[in-house]
Amino acid sequence: MGKKLTNAPVYYTVAQVRFNPVLDLDGYIPAIQSKMREAHFPDYKKEVFQQLVLPFGGTGQGQMTAPTVTPQTRYLFGDIDGRSLFLLETNALSFQTTSYDTFEPFSETLLKGLGILHDALRLDFVERIGLRYLDAVQPSKEGETLREFLVPEVLGLALRGEGQLQHSVSETIVSTAAGQLVSRVLIRHGYVGLPMELGGLAPTLDPRFTQRESLHAIVDTDASIGHREAFELSKVGTRLTALHDEITKSFNATVTDHAWASWA
Repeated sequence: MGKKLTNAPVYYTVAQVRFNPVLDLDGYIPAIQSKMREAHFPDYKKEVFQQLVLPFGGTGQGQMTAPTVTPQTRYLFGDIDGRSLFLLETNALSFQTTSYDTFEPFSETLLKGLGILHDALRLDFVERIGLRYLDAVQPSKEGETLREFLVPEVLGLALRGEGQLQHSVSETIVSTAAGQLVSRVLIRHGYVGLPMELGGLAPTLDPRFTQRESLHAIVDTDASIGHREAFELSKVGTRLTALHDEITKSFNATVTDHAWASWA
């Protein structure tokens, strides 16, 4: 994922940085929005949604406390094309795009947005950094199958040719020096899409991924580190690069040389 491919399989990327809660965030939004607009993210939206809060324990009399619903606010700063956006919450900033180029400009954009936030809020600490890639593996030539693109370890019984495949899932979780790595491979017949937890606010997907109904695989690779430390923009960049390196190694171990040749 380090160099630009002609037919790159990545169709959605998101990075998130969680920091100390800022409960009076609304008062800082005008200054943040002004700088985001200068950074070419002029499409501003404010959303209020209901969050379900599950209580811990009970009432002390053998009865469970009922869950409550509390209003939460989030702010979106999108680009003109609707392909990239920042999502700001009281304790997190995420940057997501469906127009991924390479890791360098992606991470630079995230850090620029985080720098804008820090200039306004003077963040105290970071407690989690996450990076996630979704890659679509779609054989396109006559006679090609997923066997040419994916290593046998993640294919399971998906291609045994008996019955109507509903889906096949492979998941591996590994602790690395950079943080936790989760690699999932989903094989199914249909159109390429997003997991339910990402679909609501995601930018528009590139049509080249969504216009063909076929047997395909989604390689979903997620790396994160949960560790509280004083906020330092350069250190966030270093952590992010380390997570990306682990994702790259995982992805390289999942796809074949034939896959790389078809995407080059």
